[in-house]
Amino acid sequence: MQRRTFFTASAALALSTGIPALASSDSAPEILLPKSSFDLRVFTAEVAELVAIDSKTGYEEGNNRIVEIFAERFRSIGWSVETPYCAERGKALLATNRPDAKRFDIVLCAHTDTVQPVGSAAKHPFRLVDGIAYGAGVADDKSSLNAVWWVAKDLPACVTDRLAVAVVLNPGEESGSKATSAFLRGVAQKSDRVMVFEPGRGEIPGGGFVKVRKGAVFLKVRFRGKAAHAGNNPQDGRNAITAMALAIPAIQAVAAKYPGVTINGDLVSGGTAVNTIAAEAEVTFDVRFADNASRDAVLADIEALCRQGFLEGVRAEMVPPGASSAMAETEASRALMALVDGAAASLGQAAPK
Repeated sequence: MQRRTFFTASAALALSTGIPALASSDSAPEILLPKSSFDLRVFTAEVAELVAIDSKTGYEEGNNRIVEIFAERFRSIGWSVETPYCAERGKALLATNRPDAKRFDIVLCAHTDTVQPVGSAAKHPFRLVDGIAYGAGVADDKSSLNAVWWVAKDLPACVTDRLAVAVVLNPGEESGSKATSAFLRGVAQKSDRVMVFEPGRGEIPGGGFVKVRKGAVFLKVRFRGKAAHAGNNPQDGRNAITAMALAIPAIQAVAAKYPGVTINGDLVSGGTAVNTIAAEAEVTFDVRFADNASRDAVLADIEALCRQGFLEGVRAEMVPPGASSAMAETEASRALMALVDGAAASLGQAAPK
């Protein structure tokens, strides 16, 4: 855990003094900071409890258990709690000190789901070795979940009396869903500032603060050919797997046209039996892009390649992906980063990279 940089309660208090609602108050960071009750032993035990719960995306039982843990915690400090259901993902959480607020001054967001399969909690239990925490999902995102709790619970009255603060827990971050996207959009539309708690960048010592991020699309391309017996009449078949094999490098090559774009075919399936020419196949590409204009151009190029086809007699179809956008730097995000840098300075720390 010591390899991660947490934006913990003291930093959040320092940040809050830069928000207009508090900027004119007499509550300077040095007055607020001693109120933090952070206890690493308690924090570690709470993270261990979360790591012991399987919460792979779509495993509703585990995600719901985690949400209920935090729902109980936030109710214990007098916050209003909602746990709306997100189809095929489980319960989300929205906790706030101001349930009647028309807008939130600041939102702290983390996610309950992980990528590890069910059973990983037992296979990779929490352990602490030389100050470093190990376990299924310990970094992404269960220690962040707990950090958000410690930030929120330590906010003093001089902050909570003036600011509308919300905590959002998302049960479908790793693979997304229409339901979780709708939930997050609803909160975002009434939020002035949002901090998303995730592991810092590994290439930066101590982690980093991500202010821009590539967008991602998981793009499926399906191939439909014609089945035939592989021994008796293979010439009558049209092999969808062969078409897919030709398509993968052609589609991946599209990335070279656009700076900041990567395309990787990472998941494939096809065929029904070893002695049958494959009539169907499918590949899923991970497409990353630095800006939305590049995303649109890449998708248009791939769709054109599919219309052209990759093998005679095999039809290729690009499945329209769900909406996804790059997180580009904006005036609003620069203003938020200025607040973060100011908070770091108030704590005698270097500005995060």
